[in-house]
Amino acid sequence: MGRLHLFEFCDLAWFPASWRAYTTDLNFSFAAQFRVFRPMVPQLWRVLKNLDCRSIIDLGSGSSGPLPLVQKQLEAEEHYPVTITLTDKFPNLQALRGVAAASQGKVRYVETSVDAMDVPAELTGFRTLFVTFHHFPLDAARRVLADAARKRVGIGVFEYTERSLVWFIAILLLPLYLWLTVPFMRPWSWERLLWTYLLPLPILFALWDGLVSCLRTYSPAELQQLTRSIECQDYSWEIGRIRSFGACRITYLFGHPTNPELNAS
Repeated sequence: MGRLHLFEFCDLAWFPASWRAYTTDLNFSFAAQFRVFRPMVPQLWRVLKNLDCRSIIDLGSGSSGPLPLVQKQLEAEEHYPVTITLTDKFPNLQALRGVAAASQGKVRYVETSVDAMDVPAELTGFRTLFVTFHHFPLDAARRVLADAARKRVGIGVFEYTERSLVWFIAILLLPLYLWLTVPFMRPWSWERLLWTYLLPLPILFALWDGLVSCLRTYSPAELQQLTRSIECQDYSWEIGRIRSFGACRITYLFGHPTNPELNAS
């Protein structure tokens, strides 16, 4: 099946912030509970080490995303502490403030909207997009990667959804997953309970967005074709898939300057 870029409710400016937070909280809870990105930690450490980079700028962080957990795994398992800055087009400031306050200074956030296609010059570091890249249509996705290449900074793209029957079935089971797990999601929220058990409209929106996320996710072959269209000397790309838990696989892309000493970050 070819990639289809249908709309997601979370991308719409008028979509209620509390419902957008509900969906991003779900993504973070799933990634944290199953440690989805754990297999990518050694690969991320390798790229960061080669670039001699200790700062990560996360794009499309939502309520915080899985990066704070990845940060802890980098420090505990690879002995490579990093600081991270969380950004988003529609930042959930309440959630980001809570994550930053609990991080002992290792997590920062940007209060204003950040465009992943034109990241401000003051935000220096290795850029990451966790379960975010599929939100960009082809031309916008190219601009996200080209901005990193042009500014000579590293970038990492990580997706756990894909266009497969297994994932379509898994998304259809989303309501059951939410009904069983929402009371145990942290931070605990009365509002989340309300939207799950009394007025479950956000579940329907999350179900649609989940199915569309699968249809939107770029395959390794599509990422290869995308990077070939970006003209930039002394910049290389690494693309592939790696097994996570169960039948879940992570599609990843790394981009970085060929000569680390030329890295602007």
